[in-house]
Amino acid sequence: MIEPQEDVDDDTAVAIPSGPRDASDDFFCLRFRVWYPSIDCALRTRFETAPGCLRCDQGRFNLKRHAPALRAVRWTLAASD
Repeated sequence: MIEPQEDVDDDTAVAIPSGPRDASDDFFCLRFRVWYPSIDCALRTRFETAPGCLRCDQGRFNLKRHAPALRAVRWTLAASD
């Protein structure tokens, strides 16, 4: 299994799961081997919310793909008491 911090070798054969995926899942993450919406990948890439998603070519592609939709998104942190 590939750790999230490791770089993925693009030449390695990857078996895509044959199990069901949600109707909104349009993206298969090679690093984590999961299906989910590509807009989520773009958000993680833009705001660097997941250390395992840093330096990811798939994330950069999804960020370009969803750039118009993400222009208005602002990331705010909740203030702690």
